[in-house]
Amino acid sequence: MSASTTRAASDLLLSPRERSQTDQMVVTMAHLIEDGDFLAEGIGTFLPTAAYMLAKHAHAPHCTSLCPNGNSLMSGTRQLTLGHDEFDTVTHAEVWLDYMQINLMFMPTIFLGGRPRWTEFMRPAQINPMGATNNVCIGEHARPKVRFPGAAGIPDASTAARRFYYYTPRHARQVFVPTLDFCSGAGHPGSAEGNPRTVVVVTNLAVLASGPSGRLRVTHLHPGVSRDEVSEATGFDLDWAPDLVTSTPPTADEIERLDRTIDPRGLRFLEVLTGAPRRQRLRALAGEDVAL
Repeated sequence: MSASTTRAASDLLLSPRERSQTDQMVVTMAHLIEDGDFLAEGIGTFLPTAAYMLAKHAHAPHCTSLCPNGNSLMSGTRQLTLGHDEFDTVTHAEVWLDYMQINLMFMPTIFLGGRPRWTEFMRPAQINPMGATNNVCIGEHARPKVRFPGAAGIPDASTAARRFYYYTPRHARQVFVPTLDFCSGAGHPGSAEGNPRTVVVVTNLAVLASGPSGRLRVTHLHPGVSRDEVSEATGFDLDWAPDLVTSTPPTADEIERLDRTIDPRGLRFLEVLTGAPRRQRLRALAGEDVAL
């Protein structure tokens, strides 16, 4: 599928602003990656995976990806696919690992040792003012209204890592809440002792990071976003960095790279879609796979 066809397909389901905000998130996450980072991918997390590939193509070519499909370590880049990543990651992997090796050897060594930097963007269901998160349930744990996939490694990682990255493609009051329904990810401890010492959250509207007291504050507004818009979409009173700046917008070369090389099928837009539009796009993508 050509880049123009991908854009046309997303045009039917997303507004121009939503498409722009999606690419802004990818580029913002990519700019937070440093060369040599150890990049942990999630299953179906197309936004951060696109950011990893963009960073590898540009300023961070020496990063290594931990790919969940096949538990493989892979250098280099690849194109995003819908459920076929293992054909690239397993066949081109430098190392294959089992789940115990990842959790008992690689993660503790990198989290506690700090070299190379472990970088992973996780998507929580709820975030509180101190950057603690919930990815387990909405409502009482014994009788939840909504059950999420679970915390996976977040409880372990968030208590050991010095900095922790999150992202959410929809900055909303349902996500940024004053009190979590269930705490499955540690927030900033409120002092210099303990971890994580810095929590960073990239959203479709802004970037938030731990302030001096540990409470999240807005450090960047994305282009075209106002302070009022972010405040109205947040379920608690926000702190604002005194040196608040505008996020660096995507360049034409970055958009070209995303559309033609990294994600020509527009899988990154799936994380923005919900309900019927998401099902519609998934069915179309699945139909394309069958046709191939």
